[in-house]
Amino acid sequence: MAKKNKKNNASVAEPKVSHKMANIAVIIVAAITALLLIAIAVMCSVRVDPLDGIKNPDSKKSEYYELYDLDTSAPLMTTSNAQSKIRSALGKMDFSVMNAVLQWNWDYSYNFARNSKGKKITMTAAEINEKTATSTEYMVEYIYTNSVVNGELDKSLAQKLTVDGETIYFDRVKVLIGNTDNSVGEIYLYPYIYEYATNRVADDGFRYQSYKITPVKVRANTTETYNALKSIVTEAKNG
Repeated sequence: MAKKNKKNNASVAEPKVSHKMANIAVIIVAAITALLLIAIAVMCSVRVDPLDGIKNPDSKKSEYYELYDLDTSAPLMTTSNAQSKIRSALGKMDFSVMNAVLQWNWDYSYNFARNSKGKKITMTAAEINEKTATSTEYMVEYIYTNSVVNGELDKSLAQKLTVDGETIYFDRVKVLIGNTDNSVGEIYLYPYIYEYATNRVADDGFRYQSYKITPVKVRANTTETYNALKSIVTEAKNG
């Protein structure tokens, strides 16, 4: 009789063990789900401002902006009110990390433009000067305090940006802005030293002839900014 009872007790205990394992599985799934939800919430809350790195570190804004209409090579005349609107428009290209991840965009840092072989693309002083708005992209140029003193770069006056681990110095930046159609696309920045790129240094043109930069690309959602610039251009042209 004792042997029979032991057998019955074992058969009764089996469902309890299975039930316990099921509870553990539910707890694990719930914990993983909670972690995923927390991760998603964090990625949704973290936003990336693509132009944060080129803001003046002292005033958090550039000294002045020049705005170029589509397909033009001369800046529009702008009022102080328009300058304020441009500044506001440029601050609307941010995006959430979650939005970028869903579009399979993982790198939000500044990167040098490179060719198919991975080598940095370079631009001469003449090419920098010729860079302007296109048929699909407005151009905004950030203008800061001149950073060249007695023919040499004063790094304490220049703006700086870290790109691919390298620090670059500039006192002007050309930014081309197209319409990414509410997605996280790319924009290109052209940071340069004005005195060098315009041959204003008294060295018989040596600095101008040798001066080169590499464009910088960064992720951005430009649609709201693009539309805002379009309105500012229309107001400026209508006077």
